[in-house]
Amino acid sequence: MNEAPLPFDPLHRLILAYAKRSDRSRYALVIALDNRFAEVIRSTSETLIGQMRLTWWRDILTKPVAQRPTGEPLVARINDVQQQGVDLAPLFNLLDGWEYLLDDFPWDDRQFDQYAVKRGEGVFAFARAGKDEPLTENQKIGAQAWALWDFARHCSDENMREQAFEKCCQLFQPVSPVTFDRSGRVLSILCKLVQSDVTKRSLTADLYRPEVASNIIWHGITGC
Repeated sequence: MNEAPLPFDPLHRLILAYAKRSDRSRYALVIALDNRFAEVIRSTSETLIGQMRLTWWRDILTKPVAQRPTGEPLVARINDVQQQGVDLAPLFNLLDGWEYLLDDFPWDDRQFDQYAVKRGEGVFAFARAGKDEPLTENQKIGAQAWALWDFARHCSDENMREQAFEKCCQLFQPVSPVTFDRSGRVLSILCKLVQSDVTKRSLTADLYRPEVASNIIWHGITGC
């Protein structure tokens, strides 16, 4: 297995520490890809260029292992995970979700909904790849709410940020707590972060605080 290090921020490194060893490579890959696609969007000012850069990744996912380029750590990780028998199909949904960010703002309800389904369920479904059961409806709602929450945390457009967070709150509040078994602890941590902000009806200004880290550690260990 290729062990080239992947660049994670401290928050993601902490969260990934609670992935089971057998699942860690899959979690690391989907979070790293999600971060890479985010960087493509952040660094792109021309829609066509952004589409070309994301298309390159779509081609990578489509090609057989032997035809993929070498020298890119993320491509090597894709190869490693695929050779373990993991289905890459959810990663195409993740990529579709990020492509919505190339659309002009403001968005209508349909665009928000499609983005949340594609990105959120893409991440959560790939993380759960190989499990006996697909995502439950409640877990899908958690996935979509997480995608909207993360969008709101990083969007520079105030109106879009407020709309995304309001939709996140509408999704997350009516359902019972989103739960996973031990192998889904990384995902339940993400849902806990969303739940905290939804409960306060306010986005936490800084996730890099001891209080947040303590809550992650407690949930990572106990599941509570």
